[in-house]
Amino acid sequence: MGFNGLSADEVLLSRSVNGANSLVKKKKKSLVKSFFANFADPILKVLLIALGIQIVFVFNSGEWLETFGIAIALLVAVTVATISEYGSEKAFERLQEQASATDCRVRREGKVYVIPVSEVVVGDLVLLGSGEKVPADGYLISGEIEVDQSLLNGESKEAKKFAASTVAEQGEKVDYLDKASVFSGTVVTNGEAVMLVTAVGGKTEYGKIAAELQEEMPTSPLKVKLMGLAKLISIVGYVGAGLVAVAYFFNLLLVQNNFDLSLAGEQLRDFPFMFMHILRAATLVVSVIVMAVPEGLPMMITVVLSTNMKHMLRDNVLVRKLNGIETAGSMNILFTDKTGTLTNGKLEVVGIVTGDGSFQDVSKFDRSCKLASHIGTVLRFNSQCEMSNGRAVGGNSTDRILREFSESLKCPEILKKISQVPFNSTSKFMSTTLSDGRVLLKGAQEVLLPKLNKSFKKDGSISSSFGKAKIEKQIDELSKKAFRLIAVAIDDVFVCLLAIRDQVRPESVIAVNRLRSAGIQTVMITGDAKATATAIAREVNILEDDEVGLVLTNDELEKLSDEQVASILPNLRVVARALPSDKSRLVRIAQSLNLVVGMTGDGVNDAPALKKADIGFAMGSGTEVAKEAGDIVIMDDNIDSISKGVSYGRTIFKSIRKFLIFKLTINFCAIVVSIVAPLLNVDTPITVIQMLWINLIMDTLAGLAFGGEKPQAKYMTEPPKRRDEPIINRYMWTQILLTGFFTSLVSVLFLISPMMVNLVDERGPIYARSAFFAFFMMLNIFNSFNARSHDLNLFSHIRKNKPFIWIMGVVTVVQIGMVYLGGNIFRTMPLDFVHLLIIILMAFMVVPYDLVRKLFMRGKVNVTT
Repeated sequence: MGFNGLSADEVLLSRSVNGANSLVKKKKKSLVKSFFANFADPILKVLLIALGIQIVFVFNSGEWLETFGIAIALLVAVTVATISEYGSEKAFERLQEQASATDCRVRREGKVYVIPVSEVVVGDLVLLGSGEKVPADGYLISGEIEVDQSLLNGESKEAKKFAASTVAEQGEKVDYLDKASVFSGTVVTNGEAVMLVTAVGGKTEYGKIAAELQEEMPTSPLKVKLMGLAKLISIVGYVGAGLVAVAYFFNLLLVQNNFDLSLAGEQLRDFPFMFMHILRAATLVVSVIVMAVPEGLPMMITVVLSTNMKHMLRDNVLVRKLNGIETAGSMNILFTDKTGTLTNGKLEVVGIVTGDGSFQDVSKFDRSCKLASHIGTVLRFNSQCEMSNGRAVGGNSTDRILREFSESLKCPEILKKISQVPFNSTSKFMSTTLSDGRVLLKGAQEVLLPKLNKSFKKDGSISSSFGKAKIEKQIDELSKKAFRLIAVAIDDVFVCLLAIRDQVRPESVIAVNRLRSAGIQTVMITGDAKATATAIAREVNILEDDEVGLVLTNDELEKLSDEQVASILPNLRVVARALPSDKSRLVRIAQSLNLVVGMTGDGVNDAPALKKADIGFAMGSGTEVAKEAGDIVIMDDNIDSISKGVSYGRTIFKSIRKFLIFKLTINFCAIVVSIVAPLLNVDTPITVIQMLWINLIMDTLAGLAFGGEKPQAKYMTEPPKRRDEPIINRYMWTQILLTGFFTSLVSVLFLISPMMVNLVDERGPIYARSAFFAFFMMLNIFNSFNARSHDLNLFSHIRKNKPFIWIMGVVTVVQIGMVYLGGNIFRTMPLDFVHLLIIILMAFMVVPYDLVRKLFMRGKVNVTT
């Protein structure tokens, strides 16, 4: 090949051996397949069974309301999940668009050709110049350039690259700071060079990121919890239905025949009689199974997540994937990028060290003083940049930062330059000679400072008392805080030191502290050197002074096995010199420990980890690839918004738990009453259509009511939930069972009470059924207030959830109206006002009972739900 490049035959051979320079796309699941695959969701499987049973029931009874409600709940839940998956695949497509959108210059057979980047092969010689994108991975064989690698390593500081004298210098290990290596997707900002291509397509670091973006998304913590719930509900429903059937036939064959086995035997042999009762028992069994399933849960979750999505948008938090809201509330550990997340994401002049050794924040520096004029003169005229539309163009990144800063300083507009010596890596400074004989200098402080023996005062006069010792002390202190220092001088007179840094966001410290108080471990992952990373971590309080926190580099991390990393993970605080693969590995290891993992980021390098994490937070100013891969976009780039997301997520999870307490208590009571009533020779207390009405109203409207709960400050002081933690905890089981037993008891006592016996005798069974239907509904309406809050004050924070009040008000009015207007369809008839009042007062007993229960349980069981 030589320096003439590949021949046409060599290009074809290289492409056949090493592949084309395009991203490898895995076979994509069609939208239809994704739609039907989502029916495998555990809670939806139970709903599918319920729907199938309901369809059979519809053909038998003609009642379609419940069937329609289940079908709608299924369709909404599956559609939302399918759209979410489709959105995640967009991240890869966006990356592919970026990769193939440009051309590049190559030398082949001694000539220079402009070709699409997709045609580059291993062995090609690619010519690189300022503004051009590197088309593949390789190393420089000639020239010198500066490269913006933020796409891959997330760091704003540009990297200087030089030609490798031999191939061996490049090395095999991926190192973005390697002086010869260049990587696909990065951009040349200054200089010219020739690179030799060593990897293309999926084998480049950019291609590896694309491959990771096509991997399957992790199962959400909520879905894991619902799997257990679905199994439990199905068991309870089927067992309950079986017991109802046994109780029905026990009453039919034994109780009603006064335990005369001969009469029972005759009935068993009477096929028409038994067929009629088998059909009646089957419809009752179907109703119990349907009653056991919280059909409204998927609908409730979807509606609640959608509602909170709108509220979060007002807080500059854009939710792309609905499950991401709840997952944020369960987060145990947060891996956060540094640049653009904890910091502003751009280098800028933030401080000035003057000749007397004092440090001044740039915001407090007098920009109109004579010293400011000297600083502006050096930065403006000792530069290779020009200003265009308020921005510096040309030169290197440091030059542009200083040139833009000079615009805020008062200094001469025009000065004649005689000569200029550009900055280079050997001398480490730049000089410009003016027509008046002055020599303007700027560069590395370790090079210029020893040459200076005088300094400028603030008024512009020269002082022979140069506080070099104090300046050196400031250099030590600022270096520890990750500041980059540039010395500025005129002739042999010290002007100042300019402190440059990607400044920490003021809100970062607040955010980290809030996350810590919520029990969430924060780990910073950065491409910076260890010293810089440690300094930033201490400043934002990720590393506390009295804390033994681990700070590892990529090299140190790679030497550890997954098991060793898992053992030290609780103490890990910082990973420096990190590669994109480090982020994905840490996410995978944390998830293997059943932790719910969060990841923040803004660059392409963050995209795989954003997708693999249980909850990915992309910054609003970040790349489109990162946004597509993330679950939530922080529109204002404020990391403190993550704590708001956590608060919303915890509130939603609590709302789901409150709904389950309420719903499963109803289910428990309904099943017990259906089992016990036949044993007491009480005819079916609740008709099939009444049972379905209760389910439809309570599932749908109660779900909306509980979904309106607002975040509370105390939620952020509770520990996070583990991935495998059951959705129903010990406190919830206690409330469901104790309240379920109480409501079942009072319901049974109501059925056998003298009042009910008299009503059956005097007004008939339909009137008595109407009374019990009203009693059962009012009992559960009052119990909804018990389930809503575990505080003794039932109305705690209820003003923040006004929908709860009016929804329950509407349910009460509709229920009473149904009793009076239901007629033959609901087997109801109007009740006397006195009877209605007695029913309401008897149903209200569940409120004082639950207050006693709460008092008794305080201190015995953790009440956080």
